[in-house]
Amino acid sequence: MSAFRINSRVKKHAAFLLGAGLLVWLVVSSGIGSILAGLSRVGPGLLVILALEFVIDAFNTLGWWYTLPVGERAGTYRLLFWVRCAGNAINESTPAASVGGEPAKLILLKGRISTPAAAASLLATKVSFCFSTVIFIIVGMVPIWSRLSLPQDIMLALLLGFILMLIGITIFAIMQLCGIGANTIRILRRLRIPNRWLALIESSSHGVDAHLNDFYRARTGDLIRSVGAHFCGFGCATIQILLMMEWLGLGFDPIAALGIEAFSTLVIFVAFAVPASLGVQEGGKVLIFWGLGLPRTAAMAVGIALRLTALIKIAVGLVVFVILQHRLPDLPDLAKD
Repeated sequence: MSAFRINSRVKKHAAFLLGAGLLVWLVVSSGIGSILAGLSRVGPGLLVILALEFVIDAFNTLGWWYTLPVGERAGTYRLLFWVRCAGNAINESTPAASVGGEPAKLILLKGRISTPAAAASLLATKVSFCFSTVIFIIVGMVPIWSRLSLPQDIMLALLLGFILMLIGITIFAIMQLCGIGANTIRILRRLRIPNRWLALIESSSHGVDAHLNDFYRARTGDLIRSVGAHFCGFGCATIQILLMMEWLGLGFDPIAALGIEAFSTLVIFVAFAVPASLGVQEGGKVLIFWGLGLPRTAAMAVGIALRLTALIKIAVGLVVFVILQHRLPDLPDLAKD
């Protein structure tokens, strides 16, 4: 095993442990009893939050669907929804920093959607989702900027991280426009993507390039629709925050709810390397609630409620993953790699 792979694995596990430590500290310092009291006020509303999570997934699946070539879309939306559910469960349950589930999605789609089109759509939807994230962060942060009371160094650090991530996304999009090529394959190898999965991308790289070129240059309308679908997903996430604020007795404040979701998304966006945003999601909620003068215990109740729904989604996704493998016996066992 190369030194790069060892260092990469150590960094991922270190990020996971740091996130877990942060989460434990936030729970203990906020008071377990107070957090449980807040969760009890949410009560059965947790089912509504969970239902909205799947609505968010439906919009994000639509965003992915728009990146497919028109000729390959018919009858694929339901399949894409469940494949996305399974792949994201792998992303969230393993310290692979949202990489491990993508090749699994590719293999689960084999035989249903052409490999070049599927691979190109996975690359394109990452870009459209990230650009939607950027737009949402800007739209959500502007209305509450004057209301925030946070240390300047924290805001500057987040701003710098945001700019760096935006630059990285832009470079990634340009790389797709210029073609995958050997350099991109080399990067994917360094990410420790299994050779069997990587072979699917490498063998169809010319087809992938053709689909990406068509998407970005000839189907700009689909790109806009994809970004818009992902943006609607963020809108549903804002509704989740708004509902929980009501249940926690914080009043009806759509602007604050929008700002809370945007700020939390910004924190997760910048700290993307932490698996499943463990501790980061909750820490972001604590920061923005503090900045808006809202109770810390309420922030943790919201964060833990969303963490619980995420765990349920992971469980559902892993079950779906097993079912999809069982229904596609001609495919190799994805669990081996």
